Amino acid sequence: MLKDMRHLTLSGAHNVRDLGGYRTASGLVLPWRRFLRADSLHRLAEGEDRRLLDEGVATVIDLRTPGETEAAPNPFAARDGVDYHNLPLFDDLAPAALGQAKTASDDPLLDFYIAALHRRQAAIRAILTTMADARDGAILFNCTAGKDRTGIVAALLLSLADVSRDDIVADYAISAELISELVAEFLELSRQRGGDTVSYARMLRSPGPTMARALSSIDTEHGSLDDYLIAAGMDADQIARLRNRLTN
Repeated sequence: MLKDMRHLTLSGAHNVRDLGGYRTASGLVLPWRRFLRADSLHRLAEGEDRRLLDEGVATVIDLRTPGETEAAPNPFAARDGVDYHNLPLFDDLAPAALGQAKTASDDPLLDFYIAALHRRQAAIRAILTTMADARDGAILFNCTAGKDRTGIVAALLLSLADVSRDDIVADYAISAELISELVAEFLELSRQRGGDTVSYARMLRSPGPTMARALSSIDTEHGSLDDYLIAAGMDADQIARLRNRLTN
C-alpha cells in the first residue's frame, strides 16, 4: 500500500515518487508530499503538470546540466507559481556520459557516486540549501531517469531524516522496477551510435549495494552526515531547517 501511495503514476513520466511514509529511528513517519523525486518531465502529457501542482509542488530543482535542460526543457521552468532552479549535481553524470565512461573498476557506477558525493560538495550544498530555504509547498527534484543524481539527493535527504539505511537503499533500488522503458531507450540509442551497450547496461542498473557503499563513504570520511554537510559548507541552522522540513 505504501509503495502505491509513494509512486505517482503520470503519463509521460516513469519514476515520480514521494519520500513520505518512511519511518525514522525515533519512530516518526515522514509526512507525505514534502519531497518528490522524479525523472525528466519534458514528456509529461497535457494536464499532468497540473496534477503535480495539485499535489502541492511549489519548488522544482532540476539536477540536469544546462545542455540537457535545453534539449529537453522542464515544463516548470517558466511556469507561474513555481520556483524553478537548475542546479546540476554532476556535469558528467547524464546517461549519455555514463554510456561513454571507460573504467576498469568492478563497480563503475559507485565511482560516479563517490565522485558526486566527495568532489561535488559545492553543488550538493547549493541543492540542499535551496531546499532548506524554499517556500512552503512540496519540493520536486529530478534528473533524467530519476535514478543517479536524484537517487543521491534522495539518499542524503532520507539519511538526514534518520531513516534506516536499509530503507534508503531499498528506495534507491525501486528505480529498477520503474525505468525499464527508459533503460531500453537509452541502450537502443547507444547501440545506434556504436556504443558499448554491455558496459552501459551496468551503469543503468540500480544495485542496492552500490548506494550502500556510497553512503558508507560519508561515514568513513566524515563520521556523520551532519559533519559531511558542514564540510560541504552548510551551517547548523540550514541543516536543522532542512531536517525539520523533512520530518514535521
